[in-house]
Amino acid sequence: MLSSNVFGVFAIASICCVAPHPSLPGEAAHPIKVAVAVVLDGKEPFAAQVSCLPNSPCSLATYDDGDIDLEITVYSGSQAHGDLSISYSPDPCSFRNYRSRIDFTGRRATIEILSGAADVGTAIPLVIRQRPEIGHVLIAY
Repeated sequence: MLSSNVFGVFAIASICCVAPHPSLPGEAAHPIKVAVAVVLDGKEPFAAQVSCLPNSPCSLATYDDGDIDLEITVYSGSQAHGDLSISYSPDPCSFRNYRSRIDFTGRRATIEILSGAADVGTAIPLVIRQRPEIGHVLIAY
């Protein structure tokens, strides 16, 4: 009788070791190293490298004492794509799409930063206004 109990415990233990264990959502995702460089007119260039989890927003950098805050989301999958958002405290700025958030594709991207506030709402301007380019964001991962 004792040998059957030992065999039962051994069988249960071996099944527990072989059975797949559920993992937490953050455990399965491996961090992605994202390198970023910011070049703004009249300011020193800034470069950094951070580790970001896929499909979740990641703060890239706060540049020049909190003037610029960059946030990136890199999406997992076979296609390399993500989105980048920016906020610039003393003067408003946006990307070429007139918004503070832009989608990009590829493992490397150069995105222009333009002077002027991001438009609010779904209205499309009737006249395309020329906005000066004030810098670039370079991303590689």
